[in-house]
Amino acid sequence: MADTPLLAAQELTVRFGGHVAVAEVDLQVRAGSVTGLIGPNGAGKTTTFNALCGLQSVSRGRVLLDGRDISSLSPHKRARLGLGRTFQRLETFSLLTVRENVLAGAEFRQAKGTGDASPSAVTDRLLGQLGLDDVAHERVDGLPTGRARLVEVARALANGPRVLLLDEPSSGLNEAETSEFATVLHQLTDGGLAVLLVEHDMSLVMSACEDIYVLDFGRIIATGDPAAVQADQKVRAAYLGDDDAAGSAATAPSAVTGVRELTEDEHEQLVEARVPVLEVRDLAAGYGDFDVIDGISFEVAEGEVFALLGPNGAGKTTTLQVVSGLLPASSGSVAVCGRGVLGADADALARAGVCMVPEGRGIFPNLSVAENLWMATHTGTSRKQIEEVAYARFPRLGERRGQTAGTMSGGEQQMLAMARAMATDPALLILDELSMGLAPLVVHELYEQVAAIAGTGISILVVEQFAHEVLGVADTAAIMLHGRIATIGAPTAVAAELETAYLSGAMAEGQASQPGP
Repeated sequence: MADTPLLAAQELTVRFGGHVAVAEVDLQVRAGSVTGLIGPNGAGKTTTFNALCGLQSVSRGRVLLDGRDISSLSPHKRARLGLGRTFQRLETFSLLTVRENVLAGAEFRQAKGTGDASPSAVTDRLLGQLGLDDVAHERVDGLPTGRARLVEVARALANGPRVLLLDEPSSGLNEAETSEFATVLHQLTDGGLAVLLVEHDMSLVMSACEDIYVLDFGRIIATGDPAAVQADQKVRAAYLGDDDAAGSAATAPSAVTGVRELTEDEHEQLVEARVPVLEVRDLAAGYGDFDVIDGISFEVAEGEVFALLGPNGAGKTTTLQVVSGLLPASSGSVAVCGRGVLGADADALARAGVCMVPEGRGIFPNLSVAENLWMATHTGTSRKQIEEVAYARFPRLGERRGQTAGTMSGGEQQMLAMARAMATDPALLILDELSMGLAPLVVHELYEQVAAIAGTGISILVVEQFAHEVLGVADTAAIMLHGRIATIGAPTAVAAELETAYLSGAMAEGQASQPGP
């Protein structure tokens, strides 16, 4: 294996106006190896990919291919030199067959004058290598997402790249297919191919990659082999939140005043004493022919904070979308306050007491704070009453009632989204990634409000990236992996499993795969 990197980035920096999306990134991809590029949502992974292949201009730094500076070359010229890629959003010739898609790449390879084999022979070899023989003559738009992704990979390989950039290739693959794909990656690199892998599935990253770079807020915070990355404190903080700042539910009292640590017995007694507000049973749902969640079950009791945790791509947001009526389920049941609501649209669910604050806040940026709050008057509550309640809970909003919402800080916008949701007097409040893009102190302040809201008897279902913060206020927590709930129970018990789940994509040996609620 050559020591000289086949692909390298040196001080790569990308700006969008005044925002630095990627800052001074240095990375190396060696021939004959799989290199991972990982990080939490919004870390800058895809932006880095786009800069490497020429789809995104850079403000500073260089991209080198086999020692040659290709920073000024267009994407198609980089491709001709041997830089191939796939995309996070599936890009195939959907009306062509699987074989025709791969053949298109192989014929382009022949046009470049590289390779001795015929396009047909290259296509047949790749179809066999990626397990696509049985669907070779089917149109791609009729395939499940996982198989279509393999078609995109095969087409990229047919072009004969020296370096292959893979952006979330396991999306749509089940666990068995993901394991097989890791084997294929090793076979490809044994032939000298260099692979740079952006991936949310940590089981694939840790099994396939020899070197891993970790991005957070556009900067490399750690590098090393899988074991070194898993042990790195900065990596754990990036994925789970800073337990030193917020207080780990597993080892220390919560930093949020009045929240108790619960043993398993205390947790069981607490939940049994409450009336279930949300009941989810054997729920399955997805997109097209691909099920993202499969047979999940849990309950949220009256006044309970239920934290649904797990790595990127585990199925958490899909679960929230089904519960809130934004996505149909393929099977299972959802009941709110004892009434079956599966199949009801989002508007009907909102009127029945289910209110969701989506990832990204979902405010009206061109309206004032007061005008955003007035949007909740459809419930029959007066403007005056809505504002009084909102400003009492979030005094900062009262100071900014006439300010255009889009000009406020991210934390203030999140406060506004929560205040508007509370104006509907929900029975169940759903929060998706409350901390997204916010400073730790602001996140802590928001979770103090979450605890206060639950104290009024409102049930809260929350999906959160910074797990240590939400475990400080949760009554019950669950970890999702590969579309299923892997463990569920008291926060103190679940916290012990977090690092393994987030940084290896698996649970500790012997952990139940789907405990009952």
